[in-house]
Amino acid sequence: MSVLATRNLITAHSVALLVPVMWGLYWIPARYVEASTGTGVWGTVYVVIVACVVLAPAAWRYRTSLYSSNCYALISTGLGGASFALYAAGLLYGSVAVVVVLYYLTPVWSVLIARLWLKQETSLTRYAAIVIGMVGIFLVLKGNNTGIPLPQEVGDWLGLGGGILWSIASTGIYIHSRLDSYSSNFVFSVGAFLSAVLLACVMAAPSLETGHSIDYGTGIPAIIIIGVGWWAVALTGFLWAARLLEPTRLGIFMMTEVAAGAVSAALFAGEPYGVLMLVGTVLVIVAGLMAAASPSTPLAADNCRY
Repeated sequence: MSVLATRNLITAHSVALLVPVMWGLYWIPARYVEASTGTGVWGTVYVVIVACVVLAPAAWRYRTSLYSSNCYALISTGLGGASFALYAAGLLYGSVAVVVVLYYLTPVWSVLIARLWLKQETSLTRYAAIVIGMVGIFLVLKGNNTGIPLPQEVGDWLGLGGGILWSIASTGIYIHSRLDSYSSNFVFSVGAFLSAVLLACVMAAPSLETGHSIDYGTGIPAIIIIGVGWWAVALTGFLWAARLLEPTRLGIFMMTEVAAGAVSAALFAGEPYGVLMLVGTVLVIVAGLMAAASPSTPLAADNCRY
């Protein structure tokens, strides 16, 4: 292996480990924007506008990749962005730990899609991952409320719906898409923009606390930082790294997002996070690792989260 190839591989590992951790902490700047501006889902709209503007020149340069793609690839990639928009909105309207864990039930949905839609044989390991993942979610939801262990808040349902949509989108991306990283992330961000606008139109924006006014001086810079750092740079870097790493290893790295989200929420969000939720989170991570390690389902359906 050449020196350049070795450096690229080391960089790819670093990026693949860092980006999921960044997205596990995404709720922090997202809620900061909300606290400063009270824009609700419109904050996500503004963030992805920034990402689209930043990515547009590169997408134009590699436009032949877009022109040569079929409609299924573009639709699947756009739906992936829509799933992210649901996830981002869920972090504003629900418990951070619950939303992150619900979103990361994607291995369960991916296994079911592979079995029912793609008619693929499913290993016992993957069936076990489904059971373990569902038990984990049961414990997380039970630890978050005293009633029936079902999603309770709007944000919880958005996290769950986003995870299901991602499983569908990532399966389509795996089958149809051959886009380069820049064009793929541009289409991804456009899909996030369209779905965020639709979602913002049907949901009331959370109002600012009594006595507080909109702080554009801190809100706008935060929006720019999220749009550039998380959506434009981090996602494009992850798409590049995904081309160089084994899917199983990539799936393992991605589980750090669940851990980062759950731990940071427990420490900084002031949300209840007891033993049941901790055990449930661990079980969901284990289910994801089991699904990532099993090759019986298209790997990208689980591991192309970005």
